[in-house]
Amino acid sequence: MRLLVIKPSSLGDIVHAMVIISELRAQLPGCVIDWVVGDRFFDIVDQSRIASRVIIYERHGHLASIFRLISEIRRETYDYVFDMQGLARSGLMTFFSKSINKIGRKDARELAWLAYTKTVDYPGPVHAIDVLRAFLPAVGCSGKVSGLVGELENIHSQIFNTFLKTKIWPNDLVCIFPESQRPEKEWLFFSKIVEKLLQQTNGTAIVLLGNKPCAGEETRSPLLFDLRGKTTLADVVFLIKHARLTIANDSGPLHISAALGRNTLGLFTATDPLRFGPYPLTRHTNRALSLKNTPQELDIVTKTALEMLAGA
Repeated sequence: MRLLVIKPSSLGDIVHAMVIISELRAQLPGCVIDWVVGDRFFDIVDQSRIASRVIIYERHGHLASIFRLISEIRRETYDYVFDMQGLARSGLMTFFSKSINKIGRKDARELAWLAYTKTVDYPGPVHAIDVLRAFLPAVGCSGKVSGLVGELENIHSQIFNTFLKTKIWPNDLVCIFPESQRPEKEWLFFSKIVEKLLQQTNGTAIVLLGNKPCAGEETRSPLLFDLRGKTTLADVVFLIKHARLTIANDSGPLHISAALGRNTLGLFTATDPLRFGPYPLTRHTNRALSLKNTPQELDIVTKTALEMLAGA
């Protein structure tokens, strides 16, 4: 069987799709998978080796890049196409693909559903991964998923050279991601939690990660590494894989940590953790706190983080 997965963005959504495709690969080991992914997120799909062929969608490309993309998609005839995005651009890709089984989400928008031969549904408001689980029965697979993506273990980087030079043991790390795609999803007291963890842990390195370069507001400490704006996506995955704990807002790195089965603490200020939290919330390594961005919340975040570190 040959399958085309169309899931160009965003990072968290791609990780959710990887949970589903990892399970599909386990149940259908002979399945050959191609994946259309946005250029920003190429590394995580390519280096994980979850797909045999990775087709790049250039989000800001010109007309010529769109023709190249369609040409790449039409190079193969597929038994199934999964449009796991459900938007106009992914619907267009689905339309031009060569397959008699074009499957999409029932909640697809922007007329994407016009390209489908079948839609999959899910009962009521559920986690984003549970929405995508509905694709599995469409190809004869069980809809049960573990929430893990073993293929992420294939991703490597040279980032630990930074820590080995300082003689810090690589597994003694806490990764902190203060950013999210939308400002309202960002908890405002990450600098304070950094101070608390540096004070109350013994020799644990704190690594700040994200896209925004350092503004110089953080505490100075030989155990604090501000790598914001200095890492690749592969570096981020590799650091999370070796961290004792990752603390993040509702963001892609949160879902990477959960998919790796690492200790994951999600801080939610604008979205529902039951729908967008680390999956599954029943796993002991996953915790989520619903917060309102008040200073009083610092104590509960600190307490939860220390409890998770104690059990790591």
